[in-house]
Amino acid sequence: MICMRSSSSDFDSPALLKRHSTFSDYDSKMEQQSQPSPGSAKSSSNDSGVEEARKASISQPKPVERRATRLSSNAVSPVLEQLEQLIVNDDWLARDEPPHPQQAKNAKVKEGSRLSELGRTLVTSSSLKAYIDLLGSHHRQSIASWLFGNTSITFSQLFRFPEAQVYCSETESTLANAVRNGIGHAVRLAIKQAYGGEFATKGWRVFVEQGAPVVYVSPALHLDIAPFLASEFGIADVVVLPKLEGDLSEIEGRIDHHAFERLLDEDIAAGKKPLMVLGVVGSSILGQNDMISKLLDSRKNKARFWLHIVGQAVAALTLREPTEVLVHVLSQVDSMTLPLALWLGIPAAPVITIHRSVDGYKPTYRAKLDTLPWWVASQYLTTKRITDSIENAYFLSKVMLKGLSALDQMEIVGVDNVVDFANKVFKNQYIAPSVLIFKYKYSQLKEVIAAHKKLLTASEEERNASEIEKAAKVIDIELEYAESLNSWLGQGLLGECTPLGIHMIELGGYHGTAFRFCPLEHAAANSSNMDHVQKFVKQLSEVMSIVDSTVSARRSFNAMKEEFPALAQLPINKWAGVGAVCYIPSIVKETNPEEWNEKQRQQVSMLNMELVHSLRSVDSAFSSGESALFGVSCVKFGMLSEANDLVDLMRMVSERGKEIENSQQYLDTLADQIRKGIEAANQELKHESDVRLQQEGVMRQLPLMGSLVNWFSPIEHPNIKGRSFNLKTGEIQATDVLYKHKKGDSENQVPMTPIDTPQAPHDFNKNTIVAEKQESIQEESNEEPEKSQETAAASA
Repeated sequence: MICMRSSSSDFDSPALLKRHSTFSDYDSKMEQQSQPSPGSAKSSSNDSGVEEARKASISQPKPVERRATRLSSNAVSPVLEQLEQLIVNDDWLARDEPPHPQQAKNAKVKEGSRLSELGRTLVTSSSLKAYIDLLGSHHRQSIASWLFGNTSITFSQLFRFPEAQVYCSETESTLANAVRNGIGHAVRLAIKQAYGGEFATKGWRVFVEQGAPVVYVSPALHLDIAPFLASEFGIADVVVLPKLEGDLSEIEGRIDHHAFERLLDEDIAAGKKPLMVLGVVGSSILGQNDMISKLLDSRKNKARFWLHIVGQAVAALTLREPTEVLVHVLSQVDSMTLPLALWLGIPAAPVITIHRSVDGYKPTYRAKLDTLPWWVASQYLTTKRITDSIENAYFLSKVMLKGLSALDQMEIVGVDNVVDFANKVFKNQYIAPSVLIFKYKYSQLKEVIAAHKKLLTASEEERNASEIEKAAKVIDIELEYAESLNSWLGQGLLGECTPLGIHMIELGGYHGTAFRFCPLEHAAANSSNMDHVQKFVKQLSEVMSIVDSTVSARRSFNAMKEEFPALAQLPINKWAGVGAVCYIPSIVKETNPEEWNEKQRQQVSMLNMELVHSLRSVDSAFSSGESALFGVSCVKFGMLSEANDLVDLMRMVSERGKEIENSQQYLDTLADQIRKGIEAANQELKHESDVRLQQEGVMRQLPLMGSLVNWFSPIEHPNIKGRSFNLKTGEIQATDVLYKHKKGDSENQVPMTPIDTPQAPHDFNKNTIVAEKQESIQEESNEEPEKSQETAAASA
C-alpha cells in the first residue's frame, strides 16, 4: 500500500500562504519544466492542445527572463504573516479583532489547518493561475493548452477512455454541487451535439423548431438536478426513470429498461428529442449498477442520446487488471463525472468530468487553465500511486467482505449468499463492491414480516383486518428493537474504527438502520490499512455473543412474569437491552396500573428509583427509565453475557424491591406522604367550607334561622359532594371517582427518558461475588458495636 500522506515534518509548519519567495521558486520550476516549442505554441493556443501534448517531439523552450519587479520582503512579510494567522487560527474570532503580526509566530495552529506537501501545493496553484493571467496573451494561452493536453492524456489513459478531454468543475462548497456542475457541462455538450450551434444564437426557440429536449435520470442518482437544468438551460422535461421492482427497490432503485424504452417511444412520437440519460455505476448506498449495456443498445436502436454516468464503481477502471466487460462497456459512454479528489484524499482539487470530443466544441482558455491543480496532482502522485491508492480501497473492501462472511449474525444488504460471493470476489471472478451495507441479522423481524405478508396475500375470505393490523404493530415493535441493537453496536464500535470511516445510515422501510463502509471515500484520507479492518471485525465478533444472549433472553422475558408476581413488565422504546420491569409495592398491588392516580404513581416511581440506585451499586448495567404507558419509573435490564442469567437477575430485582419496601426508611417515607396527604385533604375541606359559607351566607348556617331562610329562598343547585378517604394513599377524593374510571390522557403521560443502553453487559457471577462481599462487610460493621460493648464491660 502506498501512503498518500507526507511525513510528519510536512505537518509541523502550516505555511498555507507562501511569501514572495514562492513565486520565485515557481519561476525556477517553470523554467525547468517542459514547455511547448515557440513554433507550436501559437497553434496550441487556439485548440485543445491534446494533439500537441501527444507528440513526443515537443521541443524544450528557452528560459524566459523574468523582469517583474519584486516587492521588498520587509514590507510584504508582516502582511502575509498576519493573513496567515487569520487562516490557521480562529482564536481571534472571540475578540472580534484581527491578530497583530507579531502574534503569528507564537500562535498555535489548528489541527484541521495542517496540510500535506501536496495539499499546500494545490492551494498555491490557485494563486499561480492568477499569476499566469498576468503573462502575455500568447504565453498564457500556450501554457493553458499544454496543461490541458497533458492532463487529458493522463486521465484518458488512467480511466481507459480513448481520446478523452477533461473538464474541471468550479470549486463549490459541497461535493454534490460540484458533481452537478460536471453534469451541467455534459448537458452543454449534448445540446451542442443535438442542436448544433443554433442554440447559442436562437436559445429556446431551437427547442420549438427541432423538438424539446428530455433528460432521463436514474432513480439511483441522489441529486435533484431538475431546478438546475431548468434555470441554466431552459430544459423543463427532466424525467426520473421508473425503478426495477425488487426487494431493495424501496432503498435504492435501478433503471427499468422496458419502462424506459416505452418512455422513449412516447416522447419521440410526441415530437420531443431525447437529449441525455444519466446512469449510475456504483450507487452511493447499495453500490448497484444500472445496465449500461442495455442503455447503449437503446441508444443504438431507438435514439441517439448522450450517455453520461456517475458513481463509485467507475474507479474500477483504474485498477491494473480491470474486467474486460467493464472496460468495453464504459469506454462507449459519452462522458463521466468523477470525484477523484475524494478517492485520493487530496484537498483543493476540483471534480473532473471526462468526455469525448464534440464537433465544434473547443474549451476556453479558462477551462484549460482550470486543469492546473490536477496537472500538479498527477505529476506529484504519478499514475502508479493513483492506481495503488484505489487498489488499496478495493482490497480493504475484500478484507471486510471476507471478515463479515465469517459472522453468521451479520447480514450484508443486497447479498443473498455472503460466503459464496466473498469467495468469488477473492478469486477475482467478481470485482469487490465499492460500498458495503451490513447490519445485525435479527431473525425475529424477518419472521414477523413474513407472517404479515402471508396475511396480506391471503384470499379475501381468509383475510382478517384485525389480524393484519396486529401483525403490523408487531413489525413496528420488532423493527424498533432491531434498530436499537444496531445502534448499540455502533455506539461501542464506531469510536474504535474512525480510520475506516464507518457510519450509520437509515435505510427506511422494514430495513431500519445499518452500517456503511465505503473505503473509496475514506481510505486515502485516513491512511486505512488491513489492520484497521481486522481489528474492527475482531471487535465485532467479540460482541456478537452478547447480542445473541440478549436476543435469546428477550424471547423468554415475557414468559417469566408468572414466576415474579411483584414485577410488572413494561414496554420501553429505543432500548437494546432485554427489557424493563416495574416493582409494584403491595400497597397498590390490588389496583390496576391503568387506574393509578398521581399519588400512587409517585409512590411506585420513588420505590423503583431507590431500587435502581441499590442495583447499580452492584451492577452498572441496570438503569432507570420512564414508561410512557403508565407514567412511572421502571428498572431497565441491559445486555446479557449469558441468557440464563436473566432468571437470577429478575430474582435479584424482586428480592431487592421487597427489602426496600419492608425497610423502615421506606415505611417512614410512606407514612410521611400519607400525613402530608391528610393535611392537604383537610386544607381542601376547609377551603371548600369557607367558599360554601361565603356563597350561602351566615343566616343559612344558624339552626332555626337557616331552615326558615331555605324555605323562603331554597338553593337551586346545592354544591354538596360525597367524600371517601383512601388509607393506601392518604387522599380524600370525591365519591364520583368510585364510579368513573379516569383514563390517562396522553398529554399527561410522562415522556420516555432517552437513556442509551450501557455498553457493559450484566455479569451475574461477578455481581454475586460483589454482593457477597458487601454483605460480609455489612455483617462485620454490625458486629463491631457488640465487640466494643463487650470490651467496655470487661474493662469496667
